[in-house]
Amino acid sequence: MNDLVVARHQVNYEQKAYWRNPMSAVFTFMFPVVFLLVVGTSAGNSTIPDSTLRYNQYLVVAMLVFGLIAACYTNLGIMLSIRRDSGVLKRMRGTPMSVGSYVGGIIGSVLINVMILTIMVVCIGMVGYDLHFPFHPLAVAVTLLVGVVTFSALGLAVTVLVPNAEAAPAIINGIYFPIVFISGVFYPIANNSVLSRIATWFPVRHMVNALVGAFETGSGSGLQVWDLCVMLLWAAGGLAFALTRFRWEPRRR
Repeated sequence: MNDLVVARHQVNYEQKAYWRNPMSAVFTFMFPVVFLLVVGTSAGNSTIPDSTLRYNQYLVVAMLVFGLIAACYTNLGIMLSIRRDSGVLKRMRGTPMSVGSYVGGIIGSVLINVMILTIMVVCIGMVGYDLHFPFHPLAVAVTLLVGVVTFSALGLAVTVLVPNAEAAPAIINGIYFPIVFISGVFYPIANNSVLSRIATWFPVRHMVNALVGAFETGSGSGLQVWDLCVMLLWAAGGLAFALTRFRWEPRRR
């Protein structure tokens, strides 16, 4: 059977498995929406310096970034760590299914989740916070696609650092949350601030900048080329690290 057909069947399986465990969707879908409704309602209508977005509108875009990273990095890394410890990855490795079909099916399922999240968050922003439909829809689509590729690659890479499934949430979230807080996801930060200068070494800050730029008014394509290039460099590094160090079996105790 063609690898693309197999990958499509794997996407169907991953989606069924995902939605049959509703708790897995809480962090991806509910947290960004709840945080947006609670904080965005009290954020006020003040305009952010050097931006055409108001603070509550900025939070809509930032929560979309948060949910995307949760789906592509956090959930993917934890899920693969659990499957590795339970022997699922070892059994899958022994089947005729190619690695590309298996990983492609997983990432395809993640892409569907990101599309659903995008529709939810943008609709809430347009209805509740007067967020305009993206002025650069193509730039939004490209940025989201680059984000899925980047953080999925990092989700694969971080499993190399996880010794066992029990340690996965602590290690993966322990890396994730400090970077999220300094990258302007929960509040806007000035580009010339110390936090911003530190955050520019990591892809989260560039994801925020690229998506905010795609939602803002202005001429041009809306593509933040520099930010997208940095994200793709992180994707290439994460993928290279995963290809050389990824483990299909748990560590021997």
